[in-house]
Amino acid sequence: MKFIRVTYPETKVLEEFIRTAGTALKSFRYFATRPVDTIRFHLCTYLLLENNVPVAYGHLDEEAGITWLGIAVIEGQQGKGFGRAMMQQLIKEGQKAEVGKIKLSVDNDNTAAITLYKSLGFKEVAKKETFSFYEYEI
Repeated sequence: MKFIRVTYPETKVLEEFIRTAGTALKSFRYFATRPVDTIRFHLCTYLLLENNVPVAYGHLDEEAGITWLGIAVIEGQQGKGFGRAMMQQLIKEGQKAEVGKIKLSVDNDNTAAITLYKSLGFKEVAKKETFSFYEYEI
């Protein structure tokens, strides 16, 4: 297992992840409305590789003074610790950048993700009909 930092314009491996992520992109809709080159504005973008195959994606993105975390684990690879490893990497990056807080949104029916976020110290700060917001204090 190894992390690689993805930078623009070197997005080929990220494009491969998006192509092969399968149903993981149903709950991670970030690239459904944004081009891949959006990563040039991220604080950081990572892929986690297992046997040189991308299995997890994560980023920290600052928008309107809020640092947003995005994460996805490829279909068939959930429950193997890749999401936890990616979250820990992103929290470390947030600490280095001294962002103060990290925020994320999650579908309310994504109980596995919610359990993971809570186990890492994220707290629910707002709940909507279909999704909720969580924050982590750095």
